[in-house]
Amino acid sequence: MQHMCQKLCWDGRCSWFSVALPMVLLLLAWHGAPPGGGYAAELIDGIAAVVNNEIITIGEVQEAMAPETEQLQQRYSGQSLQKQVKEQFVQTLQSLIDVRLQIERARKLNLQVSNEDVTFHIEALKKQNQLTDEQLGQMLHSRGLTLETYRQQVREGLLITKVVNVEVRSRLIVLDTELQESYQKRRQRYSVPGALTVSHILFLVSPDAPEAEVERARQKAVAMLQQLRQGGDFAALARQYSDGPSAERGGLLGTFQPGELLPGFEEAIVALQPGEISDIVRTRVGLHIIRLDARQAGTHKPFEEIREELKAELLQAKTESRYQEWLEGLRQGAYVKVLYEG
Repeated sequence: MQHMCQKLCWDGRCSWFSVALPMVLLLLAWHGAPPGGGYAAELIDGIAAVVNNEIITIGEVQEAMAPETEQLQQRYSGQSLQKQVKEQFVQTLQSLIDVRLQIERARKLNLQVSNEDVTFHIEALKKQNQLTDEQLGQMLHSRGLTLETYRQQVREGLLITKVVNVEVRSRLIVLDTELQESYQKRRQRYSVPGALTVSHILFLVSPDAPEAEVERARQKAVAMLQQLRQGGDFAALARQYSDGPSAERGGLLGTFQPGELLPGFEEAIVALQPGEISDIVRTRVGLHIIRLDARQAGTHKPFEEIREELKAELLQAKTESRYQEWLEGLRQGAYVKVLYEG
């Protein structure tokens, strides 16, 4: 049976764990990952590990790591390839052991996944990737799977999601004090930059203008910039020479929120202080000499506005940490004997 890494989702929010849900398998097949070959095709009839009353065969591990093996074969050769493949074997075997332990725990708790849930998730996958039933069947066939085998893999993946929900996430809480502390630590992250008041002197140049025309405009802009550097009156020069409609206002464009200005224009004034002028800046409109007239003080999003976002982030971090502890507990409480490590 092939097991891949997939997201466990709670209430629409996801976090990465190693589980049995093999939806990623279809995506690999869709992008042309070969179904196995080379080293992975040389399946050995032997036991890789014993997990309580179950076994994991060497063939299962090699089958699960087939896509990774193919990638390694493209990047390495000789002893380097053997070393990389062995390391991948050990990692994949541990993932399969963890999967068995989680499924066993779910069954001890009498957790179940309905046929309707399995069908729903497969249909969602098909819709997300715009797959027909025929295309799905072809992908499964390319991986050596039947639809029934694949449904069983999806069922096991959903079963693991359920047991992690029950034993990990449902037992976690986020205190208001933790939210407040997180908000203060990340306050800068939720800052809202202040508005910018800007003026410019524009020399119109179309995006497809010949180089000679661009150069003439550039020479004008260089001369203008030199006058400004020597103390020239920005507003007066803008009224006389600017090609833009803002010329009659002394080049004043107005006040803008971050993100509202032309690409390249806003980036040029980020480091400017009020009253400073930029070097020559080219945008799709032409060549600009920009003056930052004023920068309003920034603000921060209020705590209540981002409370749920903070809660989701903290809950995810707690879940991932607690999940690892819970999984280690399953390992410690189980009989696991590794007999082959590649």
